[in-house]
Amino acid sequence: MQLSSEQLAPKSPPRSWITKLATLPPAAWLFCSVLIFSVAMLLIAPWPVDLKYRAILHGLCAQRPSHSYSFNGVNLPFDARMTGIYGGVLTTLTIVLARGRWRAISAPTPGIIAMLGGFVLLMGADGINSTLEDLGLPFAYAPQNWLRLGTGLLMGIALAILLLYLLNATLWSFVKPVRLIRGWRELTLLVAAASGFGVLVASGWHWLYLPLATALVCGTVSVVLMLSLSLLTLITGRENRAQQATDIAGFATIALLLGYAVMALIAIGRWYLEANLGVVLPG
Repeated sequence: MQLSSEQLAPKSPPRSWITKLATLPPAAWLFCSVLIFSVAMLLIAPWPVDLKYRAILHGLCAQRPSHSYSFNGVNLPFDARMTGIYGGVLTTLTIVLARGRWRAISAPTPGIIAMLGGFVLLMGADGINSTLEDLGLPFAYAPQNWLRLGTGLLMGIALAILLLYLLNATLWSFVKPVRLIRGWRELTLLVAAASGFGVLVASGWHWLYLPLATALVCGTVSVVLMLSLSLLTLITGRENRAQQATDIAGFATIALLLGYAVMALIAIGRWYLEANLGVVLPG
């Protein structure tokens, strides 16, 4: 058996992670620097952690105490429904991406799509019922925080799958003909993981406040980044060009900063309306 020249050539040793970091393009270093700077500013800001988290997320949620879960007298920075949504998004993204679906482009089966749509409708129905109760109008059943949390978690699963499909279809020059959810077993796993997150929220154990609140902030930034990156890519007409993650680092930095700016402007606007006009926005 005769060996080819490629087989006879000595193989280069695998690169260490230090070597890989050293060869990252400047755009990737910039994105990492922005993330690190964001975390550093959050840590050194001279206010209690719960106030900082509430300030970051206030633009996206009314943060009503009666609708929120409390940990030793400190409420989560989101109310129950929003806690469920972003907790469901974070757990779903973590599991789906850990299973290697970075470039998966095939939609789930029609049955699973129908189930995900049912998750959305279920949260919508519970939200309408809760709003009717808030307005003093006839409602179907007494709203409960566990219902807000549970329906929010299911909505978060559907939202995460939609966002990941949008991102994969927008960014990559080549994709994998793989389903984002491979059957009912995986959907059951996602529901179980989201339910586990919900159990931790409902436990009220005071030592869980920091990790859960931090997870909600991370989930929110992930959603904002994914939406901003997809929108920015489409607006500039640069869709389906990226071959690897470093190719989108520059756009990801702009998208992250844009997302921060939008979150800050919405929060400032809500504070102004609440403080000066007495207007309490839903959310």
